[in-house]
Amino acid sequence: MAAAMCTSPLVLATSAHAKPPTTYWEVDTKQKTASTTYWERGTPMTPRFQWNANFGYCGETALISAGMRFGQYTSQWKARHLASPGMDQWKAGAQLLLKVNDLRAAKAMKLDARAFSGADQVSVPQYLGWVKKRFLAGDVVIIGVLNNTKILNEWPEYKGDLSYDHIVPVFGIGSGSPMKDSGYHPTDSITISDNGLHNIGPNIPYLYTYEFATFPRTRAEANAIGGPVYALRDRPKNYGTAVSGVLDPGGVTIPVRLTSNANGEGKQNGRGPNQVMKRTPAATPITLTAKVHLPDTSKAYRVYLYDDFSDVPKRGFNAKADRAVSVWTIPAGSASSIWTVTIQAMSSDTRVFRAVPVSAP
Repeated sequence: MAAAMCTSPLVLATSAHAKPPTTYWEVDTKQKTASTTYWERGTPMTPRFQWNANFGYCGETALISAGMRFGQYTSQWKARHLASPGMDQWKAGAQLLLKVNDLRAAKAMKLDARAFSGADQVSVPQYLGWVKKRFLAGDVVIIGVLNNTKILNEWPEYKGDLSYDHIVPVFGIGSGSPMKDSGYHPTDSITISDNGLHNIGPNIPYLYTYEFATFPRTRAEANAIGGPVYALRDRPKNYGTAVSGVLDPGGVTIPVRLTSNANGEGKQNGRGPNQVMKRTPAATPITLTAKVHLPDTSKAYRVYLYDDFSDVPKRGFNAKADRAVSVWTIPAGSASSIWTVTIQAMSSDTRVFRAVPVSAP
């Protein structure tokens, strides 16, 4: 599998502090017309904007989005370093790629992730069924898609990879059946965020929706003038990874969601025709807001903040409290089921929240 091509000369200039697009819908919605009923489910994430340099940081941005869904933030530079430690970031082999080093990066970021097993894949519907099932189970699903290299002005220098060109998080699933039905239906739909790679037309910023039946295309069809911006490889193997939460074998952590006042770290085109960036760009201030979802307000909880992934425990969070840079206690009897804290950081920082009952080990 060749390296992904996660960059495009048509990326719009976007401020690192542009107001993020509205967070996608978080619960099932039902739309009714005179003849049909359609269900949709989204995810509590906000689309993020990738760096354009060094072949593009699409895989890194997708995994950062997943991390924020589960209460943690890091920079794209750090994410690539964790995926390919010791390798120069401007080399193609350093990219965070599906089925190459994505699980290594997820593990280093203390995320619980598993890849789609393409070894026994017999059809694209089988793959899309896996995507739908994992998404409806609450995972952040990250997939590889084909670029329309003509629309993205990459043609003819780059005609596209046979496996995938771009790595994107799934933001929504739609179906004519209620969401308790996790099976594949050709009329189902999938919504992806392209990490800001190509932002034209009537789409919600960054978001693109495709029907399951027409999403898969051959390489030639994916590049067709007048065709969609993105498509899925129309035959095995397809590639995907599902992030189900934080590394917590004991199951003691409670949900934390993290948002930022900035939707990225700037465009960062790099230098020269190959858009090389040999050092991390200047960091900028950001504001991060963590929302801790309390499953039982009659209990007390502790919230830990870490500034390095190597300090984040997988178990024994209370016993290893000294690893955290900040600790908050939420007393029993909270008036709200959501506890919120806002912190200041730099865009180059790593900030990781974990929340556990006071009674946990």
